[in-house]
Amino acid sequence: MKFEKTWVGNFEGAFRGLRNPKNSWDKSDSFFGVVNLDYTSEDMEIADEWVKTFHPDLNWPEEFTDEGCNLAEEYADKLIKNGVLRLNDNDNVADLAFIGPNDMKLAQTLIKAGPEHRKFLRQIFVSVDITAPLFWWK
Repeated sequence: MKFEKTWVGNFEGAFRGLRNPKNSWDKSDSFFGVVNLDYTSEDMEIADEWVKTFHPDLNWPEEFTDEGCNLAEEYADKLIKNGVLRLNDNDNVADLAFIGPNDMKLAQTLIKAGPEHRKFLRQIFVSVDITAPLFWWK
């Protein structure tokens, strides 16, 4: 058997729906989007937002120190290494889903609470092409 062209999608919609019952969309700390793997300024802005969230003691952007620059690069690396859903044909553009700690905690709580609470998982789609011998279908 051969599994090819796996696609996982709609994380953004599922995690937005995760927060619907409590109207807590403002507490979401996940990132979903498409980024250029060559670290464009837009990608660094996304990483900067993560640095601001987890290191509020740094004064942004007035005191954008060397430490802040290193943290931004660290977060950009983390976003790309831990959240790539799909790469384009040239492997230079990635579709990312990076689940933040607040969203992860809520998701785990709902999953452990049982089937009626983990409905958000039904919104995550998985597609795969399977190549198998004909006798496998009988």
